[in-house]
Amino acid sequence: MNRKFLTLILLLASMAGVATAQNRYGVKSGIITQQSQMGETTIYFDNYGALEAQKMKMDFMGSAMEMCIIRKDGKTWMVNSSEKQVQEMPVQGADVNFLNLTDAVKSQYKIKEAGKEKVLGRECTKYTMTMDQMGMSMEQTVWVWNGITLKSLTDGGQFQFGNEAVKFEENVEVPASVFEIPKF
Repeated sequence: MNRKFLTLILLLASMAGVATAQNRYGVKSGIITQQSQMGETTIYFDNYGALEAQKMKMDFMGSAMEMCIIRKDGKTWMVNSSEKQVQEMPVQGADVNFLNLTDAVKSQYKIKEAGKEKVLGRECTKYTMTMDQMGMSMEQTVWVWNGITLKSLTDGGQFQFGNEAVKFEENVEVPASVFEIPKF
């Protein structure tokens, strides 16, 4: 696996911490637009986070890419629209439900509260945590409102990555089609 692809997978996994609990969010549905150094991500979710699709348009190391991570039915798929590929992904990333942080999860990821700050006018709890993914350790700071990460900064040692919500539409009708796994 080439280094460029491995780095991309690590970045995407850090953005899409997979939580298995059905009620991950305190909002039924929403559409969040995030900006990062690499481009734009639109996150669609429904059923309190049981369904989620993250559609990314990015420029990664000089290559334009369109990717989508879809989570539903306890599974995760990575869809590469540019290459017309779909891959079911093993569960990676932090299994964190910020609505129900247990002592075991706090200990596993070394989660600590780091204060309160506003993002998009919403009072967020700021957390620091450590994640080990694919043999790499990453430090992450997240700003969470109602279980939803509105801002994050990840430090993987050899790279740093951040994203922040610039628009959030709450309790909107999200088309079921955004959660469909394409058949190329």
